[in-house]
Amino acid sequence: MPEQTVDMVKQLKWGVAGVGMISHDFLTALATLPPAQHKVVAIAGKDLDRVHRLATLHNISTAYEGYDALARDDSIDIVFVSVLNLQHYEITKLMLENGKHVLCEKPMGMTYKQTKSLVNLAREKQLFLLEGMWSRFFPAYDALDKHIAAGGLGDIFHISIQFGVQINDIERNLMKDLGGGAVLDLGVYMLQLIQMVYKEPPTDVVCTGHLSAAGVDESISCALKYKDGRTATLAAHTRANMNNRADIVGTKGTIALDYFWCPTVLHISAANSTEWTLPKGKYKFHFHNSAGLSYEIQECWNCISQGLLESPKMSLDESVLLSKLTDTMRAQVGVLETGL
Repeated sequence: MPEQTVDMVKQLKWGVAGVGMISHDFLTALATLPPAQHKVVAIAGKDLDRVHRLATLHNISTAYEGYDALARDDSIDIVFVSVLNLQHYEITKLMLENGKHVLCEKPMGMTYKQTKSLVNLAREKQLFLLEGMWSRFFPAYDALDKHIAAGGLGDIFHISIQFGVQINDIERNLMKDLGGGAVLDLGVYMLQLIQMVYKEPPTDVVCTGHLSAAGVDESISCALKYKDGRTATLAAHTRANMNNRADIVGTKGTIALDYFWCPTVLHISAANSTEWTLPKGKYKFHFHNSAGLSYEIQECWNCISQGLLESPKMSLDESVLLSKLTDTMRAQVGVLETGL
């Protein structure tokens, strides 16, 4: 991890770039956290009417049309980037160039090249940067990681994950240039769990899948090979619901993780099960377990208040690795021309 070079803070002043449903959920989740640590001071988007509506609902004092003014606002410490996938690189780069820390929705970049460029920029400017892989910050992930590290599963030899939801009709999956698809919308969640468990890159990746008429990957099935006899399989679909579960198989047993990307329950065994209660928001959330966004928001405060430039739970090097893997997967399915 980088040395502690970020100035200590008491309260993070947040800006929000984007006015979609995830921004509403983010703001609702943030409001469950201590106001002495978090305050949203501005929100920006391309449609000023939508910006004003969200600002009014969440009692945000400043509304900007476009993102340049948000980037130049000196009262802001950190920006949550929640625009379309295709715009993550551009807006994150803009915020970093203007001295803002950034929490960026996944995927941070559309390609390895974009992600690596953002990581290099954040490190050059000594700014905090985190890819919003919110799964990593759920208490169930902490408990799972500790159980595995303590040898509770023995030697792990296989991980199997399915993730399928009917999202093929949303805008970013209807147009290739908007950056949707099974890999970037769903596959990254499966990959991050596999990487958290195995903690090293695969030695081989073999993927197949189907493209829509627009050239967007609507399904994918992959086999990953790791050293020492370990394997993983993943399947994602944007046209069908699947069991949405991860099975982690070791010599001392198997853990099945339901809703693996945002779990609130961890079943170690029939006699050992833990459940966590999500905070209650003032408003209704759009997405399943979105209250859990509060965990990654709090991680930003925890890291920055300690002077850390990145999270030990989701390092920037790991974001770079995941972007390499998603490039490879998308290339094998036919979305990208090359693997990098």
